[in-house]
Amino acid sequence: MSSLKGKMKKTDLGFRKKILSIQSRLVCGYVGNNIAELAIQLHGLDVIAFPSVLFSTHTGISRIYGSATSKALFDELVEGIKAINVIKDVNNIITGYIGTPEIVESSAQFIKHIKDQYPDRLYICDPVMGDFDQGMYVSEEVEKSISEYLIPLADVMTPNHFELKRLLKSDADTVDSILEAVVANPLLSEKKIIVTGCILKDTPADIIDMLVIQNGHADRISSPKLDIAMVGAGDLFTAIISVQLAKGADLLRATELASESLYRALVYSKERGVMEMNSECLLHCLNLG
Repeated sequence: MSSLKGKMKKTDLGFRKKILSIQSRLVCGYVGNNIAELAIQLHGLDVIAFPSVLFSTHTGISRIYGSATSKALFDELVEGIKAINVIKDVNNIITGYIGTPEIVESSAQFIKHIKDQYPDRLYICDPVMGDFDQGMYVSEEVEKSISEYLIPLADVMTPNHFELKRLLKSDADTVDSILEAVVANPLLSEKKIIVTGCILKDTPADIIDMLVIQNGHADRISSPKLDIAMVGAGDLFTAIISVQLAKGADLLRATELASESLYRALVYSKERGVMEMNSECLLHCLNLG
């Protein structure tokens, strides 16, 4: 315990030490709130975790059990959190996988309620819709609801390259063409956007890129490409981004730190033949064990 304490850094955020997270909850596995909650807690912050779905395992498993959270239950949980007056302690808000348009809309109403009271609270939207390997894994109704209800409220977004193309309705595959498309898009032009998993026209085969887009400018972060498809990697990345922004890092530095942590997790998992995050991997990637 003493060695772990020595590696933990103190977090001084006054009373605003909570992150509100709306995404999937699993009985077994490390995606959605299962990975985000632990990662945030290991950084010294607490989590108000709302389940958008409750599944037995992640959706990459051939057969899963469970269901989306009903609108009635979700709205009741929101009222319960409002009643205990902890919203004032929230530093920022993140959303990830949401399986139904009803919960997208309820989430947006809750986020708007928070931002109406506290306009300085950051909302970080991971518009989870799909990827190049699997294609879409939400319905067209959910995709439309994310664009209509969540993205207008977002301060920061963390789409992967596939999702950004869907949002832009564009096949842009260079830094300049992506930036031009974002700046020209009325929904996205004012957002701060971290684009993960970029395969650009000039991206070498052994590299994977990220783009950090803000104020009409794009920074490019390149990392060695690893031959591993890690379930939960995007959820971990967004969780670490939220922590670093809460601690005062600027967007580019927060992205660099999250990218470094994620790369350590992927290397560690690949070396051990693990295809899904676990607590040991998480401790290692955060330099806690």
